[in-house]
Amino acid sequence: MATFLEHLAARVAYQHAQRVYRRFVATLGDLAGSEQRALRRALSVVRGSELARRHGLDRVRSIVDLRRALPLMTYDDYRPIIDRVCDGAVGELFSRGTRLHMFATSSGTTAAPKRVPVTGAFVEDYRRGWNTFGLKMLSDHPEAVLRAILQSSGRHDVDRTPAGVPCGAITGLLARTQKRIVRRFYVGRPEIAHIDDPSGRYYALMRLGVQRDVAFAVTANPATLIQMARTADEQSETLIRDVRDGTLTPTMVPEQYVRQVLSAKLRPDPARAAELERLRAEHGQLRPRDYWSIAFVACWIGGSLGHYLQRLRQWWGEVPVRDVGLLASEGRVSIPLEDNTPVGVLDVTSGVFEFIPADQEQQAQPETLGPAEVVAGGEYVVVLSNTSGLLRYRLGDVVRVHGRLGATPLVEFLHRAGRVASVAGEKLTEHQVTSAVQMACEELGIAECDFIIAPRWDDPPHYVLRCTAAQETLAPAVDGALCRQNEEYASRRRSQRLGPLVSVKLAPVELAAWDRRLRETRRGAAEQFKRPCLLTTPEEHELHFPEAGGS
Repeated sequence: MATFLEHLAARVAYQHAQRVYRRFVATLGDLAGSEQRALRRALSVVRGSELARRHGLDRVRSIVDLRRALPLMTYDDYRPIIDRVCDGAVGELFSRGTRLHMFATSSGTTAAPKRVPVTGAFVEDYRRGWNTFGLKMLSDHPEAVLRAILQSSGRHDVDRTPAGVPCGAITGLLARTQKRIVRRFYVGRPEIAHIDDPSGRYYALMRLGVQRDVAFAVTANPATLIQMARTADEQSETLIRDVRDGTLTPTMVPEQYVRQVLSAKLRPDPARAAELERLRAEHGQLRPRDYWSIAFVACWIGGSLGHYLQRLRQWWGEVPVRDVGLLASEGRVSIPLEDNTPVGVLDVTSGVFEFIPADQEQQAQPETLGPAEVVAGGEYVVVLSNTSGLLRYRLGDVVRVHGRLGATPLVEFLHRAGRVASVAGEKLTEHQVTSAVQMACEELGIAECDFIIAPRWDDPPHYVLRCTAAQETLAPAVDGALCRQNEEYASRRRSQRLGPLVSVKLAPVELAAWDRRLRETRRGAAEQFKRPCLLTTPEEHELHFPEAGGS
């Protein structure tokens, strides 16, 4: 129950947030002015750096100047510079005196993860985007105001650079530095991110939340919400006993320090335990939709992740779902303003955006379009420049434009550019799967084989290795190599959001027939034909292998 002072402080914070939101809405009608302000902010963090000196960025005054001064850049182009920044040479990319709070890690196209520098200005921009998103969400659902929030955050200090700067999830940093009045409404605590076992983290969140009046849950990946609910149900005997006794079972949270911190305010609640037992008996399982009065949930529903909606509602109820927007370690792209749609308005306050027409994405240096030049129905690859130090950065996300709000485009995330599969946020690339199969074959001492890897919807979803080799140990070896290649794949395997890779025998005659169909479909020259090693969606898998849906 919120106190009078908490109500008062929350009202003051709400009024401030309303002013922030009104300013944001005003920027949507002033696209040119918003772009210019974002450009100045992006340039301010690199002014005087070695990158700025090399490309004459200190003379850049407009977006046209920036395009002339700097080519389009991938992370691999930035990697040598960022590696030197990680070693302590901050001046390679940033202005004198710049302090890096952390590096946000994300999967790259190679085994080495991406490390995105997080400056103070970047934290401000990232938080402002979340605040804008959150205010509109709560304005649309006032019944959730001043009630508990179930939020899953990562750990910001999983690793450290040679210079000692933390590396991890930016959500962990935001959770630790959130205003105290807001943190009071969070169910979880930052220490939960230090629980090694994902099932333990899910259990701890649900254990802390089940005795509170949770209004909504927010996490980027819908698979996380499903796993949290499933964990509470599978551990319902332990959960109910913990609620009755005011405890936190050590077998679920073995880390003693974390358990002590989380247990500090737990109290025995026999009445709530009895209610949970009644609900479990009545419904045959223990579901959040039954023990909480949920106003809505917030998670990604764009791209292939919309597939989770049916299972999500089985656990959480027929409630509105607010997409959290196109959001990456490198920054926020969109802010959804309505429920049950992945479409959001471009966050023009957080950076400068350029767009590559999707059919030109393979070009090394294609001409880009500005937000004022994109057209409704068009599909584009996002390029951004922001206060992370990444300028003219090819983000690699493909969006479709759905008109405008004011002068600003409304965009929907479709998929990653190139051959990238992501059914649980793992962003698996074709390069990674080919490397993983090669590594596995070398490990097992067998000849490399023809293969195709594809995602399959299941509970949980997983990948299928169709190969001409009969070696039974190949699938687990490839699975292990994928974990080493892609830390986000490994994370989702550990958290059971992805099941283990399974193998299916691919007869040479079947492979030859598939090759023939592809050549006929693509109508290209025979010498230009390249069989894809990775099918990017379960739908593509079922299209080419109709039995895949039930295999």
